Amino acid sequence: MIANKHTILPVLISFIFYFAWTWYANSRVTDDVALLLRTALIQSTYSAFMTLTFSTLLIWVINKMKCHDHPYMAILPPLLMQSSMVYLINVLNQTPNLLLTIMPSIFFTAIYGAIFTFTLLKKPEYQCDSKVK
Repeated sequence: MIANKHTILPVLISFIFYFAWTWYANSRVTDDVALLLRTALIQSTYSAFMTLTFSTLLIWVINKMKCHDHPYMAILPPLLMQSSMVYLINVLNQTPNLLLTIMPSIFFTAIYGAIFTFTLLKKPEYQCDSKVK
């Protein structure tokens, strides 16, 4: 199952927020407008794409872990993937203010993932069938 219509708004919010945040975070250390624009476009596009990918992977992991004793831990694999990818992409881009650029992405992804996980685990299709245990 891929992410559904409930992920469209978070994807748009992610793009807009991370474009503005990345521009701000890096304008503190450089006046190079071309670098600022490239960095903001890369981070915002990555964040929008990763929001969709993260949601899809999280739904898949929740489906696999719904009968696990701690199904809310389903957030860990997608969060580790997202954190690694955001770091790597920004290192390759030579983002001037790396940590200030990526820390909100990791933090807000963790919050989004936790809320999304608990929301999904309340739905019948993501709850463990008692016969499977």
